[in-house]
Amino acid sequence: MATEFNGYGLYSWVNTAFLLTASTSQPIYAKGVDIFGRRYCFLFATGAYLIGAVLCGAAQSMIMLIVARALCGLGIGAFDTLMKIVVADYIPVRYIGTYQSMLGISWGVGYVVGALVGGVAAENTGWRSIFWIALGFCVISLVAIFFAIEQQTFKQQDQVLKQIDFIGILLWTLAVVCLILALSWGGTTYDWKSTVIISLLCVAGALVIVFGVFEHRWAKDPIVPFGIFSNRSTLLILFAAFCYGGCFQSLMTYVPLYLSVIRQENAMASNLELLCLVLFACIFNVITGLLIVRTARYTWATRLSLSILVLACGLLHLLEVDSSRGMIVGLMIVTGVGSGGMINSEIITAQASVPLHRVPSMVAFMTFCDQVGGITGITAQGSVLSNYLIRSLNQLNLENVQPALVRQSSSYLWSLPQPTQSIVTQVYLDAIKMSFWGSFGFAAAGLLASIGLKAYTMREELVDLDDAVIVSVK
Repeated sequence: MATEFNGYGLYSWVNTAFLLTASTSQPIYAKGVDIFGRRYCFLFATGAYLIGAVLCGAAQSMIMLIVARALCGLGIGAFDTLMKIVVADYIPVRYIGTYQSMLGISWGVGYVVGALVGGVAAENTGWRSIFWIALGFCVISLVAIFFAIEQQTFKQQDQVLKQIDFIGILLWTLAVVCLILALSWGGTTYDWKSTVIISLLCVAGALVIVFGVFEHRWAKDPIVPFGIFSNRSTLLILFAAFCYGGCFQSLMTYVPLYLSVIRQENAMASNLELLCLVLFACIFNVITGLLIVRTARYTWATRLSLSILVLACGLLHLLEVDSSRGMIVGLMIVTGVGSGGMINSEIITAQASVPLHRVPSMVAFMTFCDQVGGITGITAQGSVLSNYLIRSLNQLNLENVQPALVRQSSSYLWSLPQPTQSIVTQVYLDAIKMSFWGSFGFAAAGLLASIGLKAYTMREELVDLDDAVIVSVK
């Protein structure tokens, strides 16, 4: 896609736009299910994704593709949150690990099937066919949602409108957009010390403060209730989720960049290597969930998973231009093991740390932190990669090499004559490794936060913790 539109400079925005709309919509959907019901929220989200997929398949420019992916993110944001909320509605936290494992398996199977089908389609009929294939799955989802999810009693229109926190939604969205624009433009389009970047960061900070004050004092039904920040463990698991998102989403963005640009692998070959990561993430997700259910303890899983992720990010620096496929697969397996454990442990920690009536908001905000961490990691590390690459190439002052074009188009890199191509490829690899250091930092910060997590008893019935006694597990 980036090669067709000569848009490698905007490559990270395809993912960033998707994550931006997905993340900003998380708390909004959490409140939406209480106002409009779960079925309508699911149907709206699926419709948004369907329209986004159509526009992706018909995209005529990188900008159009980015906008379409943003619409897809608006749909995916609901599924990531609502599936966890529906599970929390019916399953006590003591046993939720088993059901979260089932969700993990379905995600893994979907990823495997999607990657294989998408890889074959991209190789034979072009990348646009990937999005046409997705339309069929959207139709199946619409039918399943309509018949499988019960609709709660719908309130009168005037009551519904009174419950919607329009001002909170506006402040929330503007704050996140300003933050992401600052992270994306800093060091690339504008210098970090420029007026534009400093202004965006200041506006984002001011909007966050205004949003917090408004939600706490005046919002009748806030999209982010302050009750979810009631204890140390909730704050720490939210920060750990942010760090996990920053680490994992960055790896899922820049490891494929290594495979496609440095190793010049086609879509099928790179997907098969990434499938090793997904497969072992699913396996360890199931193992972690079953062990949590069996032992009734969960903090160990967060610490172990983040420790393995720290190790994996460090080992990724061993990658070279001519690294063997066995080595790459091995590193993907280690990364998958670390990633899989966090899928279960973070959601269980979040639910165990708050009263039952706060679970939907806590789940949504934790997912938001995960997504914003991903956006921050992708954009910040993308800036580091671009800055390092362009600065290093300018210092080498190679004849007939345009650093900006190297970053924007892999075909330009591959068209360079030898030995210039080898030199530029090595510099590009070093730039990608710099981004891996960012993932290492995120994982390490999350690990440090997990050390302070407090273990609470895991509810075996659907009772509210406001009416129960919380006992620390030594």
